[in-house]
Amino acid sequence: MEPARILAEHTDGLRHEYRVTLDPQQVSEAVDAQLRRAGAGLAVPGFRPGRAPLAVLRSHHGRRLRNDVVDRLAIGVARRLIAERGLSPLGRPSIHIDTAAPETFVLTVEVTPEITLGHMADIHIHRLQVENGDAGSKDLAQEYVRRQLFDALIAQCAFPVPGDWVDTEYAVLIAGYRDAVGEEPDPATRSDLEAIAERRIRLALLLSEVARGNAIEVPRSEVEQRVEQIADRDPEHQNEIIDYYLDHPTAMAELQSPLLEARVVDFILEHCHISEETVDAEHLRMLVLGDTADAS
Repeated sequence: MEPARILAEHTDGLRHEYRVTLDPQQVSEAVDAQLRRAGAGLAVPGFRPGRAPLAVLRSHHGRRLRNDVVDRLAIGVARRLIAERGLSPLGRPSIHIDTAAPETFVLTVEVTPEITLGHMADIHIHRLQVENGDAGSKDLAQEYVRRQLFDALIAQCAFPVPGDWVDTEYAVLIAGYRDAVGEEPDPATRSDLEAIAERRIRLALLLSEVARGNAIEVPRSEVEQRVEQIADRDPEHQNEIIDYYLDHPTAMAELQSPLLEARVVDFILEHCHISEETVDAEHLRMLVLGDTADAS
């Protein structure tokens, strides 16, 4: 890790935190090199462009350039540290420069959890059929299957979930509750929403791992077709909607996610054990709607 030095490191579940200090001499040399390169374009009172001594340039512009140099060197050191430790970041690592010690920074990395999937054949699904069922009954039957499948998938393997992801999902759920109910959730509701947030993140990671391990992908053409379907709902702004999605990868990813989930669910259903039972519509509604567990 030279010319940087790790002062402290701490691991808490998936979160790895390192306090690192840069070599002051390297920082100073990098600042001086940048001052020399930029000297002709740096304004210094009393000197013609390019004629100010290095010490004067350092006095007038050194602090600003030093911050830029520290940022750049910290990013390079962080990348090497992550590679040397064999870390697989789940998201973008964060770098926080210590204002009290400008050549010291804290690197925080949340790593991808190790997920060992069970055998799909060990998953048992009880599929319910409704005689002469309407579209609503068929949707409830599919929801019942999905819920069983997700519960079974979660029960197959235990792994830590990234706290930052759970916190973000929890915040979304809290905001949604406020908008829907018009008041703050009580402690019991907050606990329920936190459990739902963790479940959603756990499921997202599990479904992603099933997709990765079995080469399940969604063709871009299928996502683009979905974009066109959305755009067709608003003919007056059709082109703008299409351009928005094509220009924003995050928005495209949000459309891709449910499509990938559907493919993963179909894959698991093709390989798991399924038993079937015919029930009446009322019994089906009791099983599905009477269960308060989160469905997604």
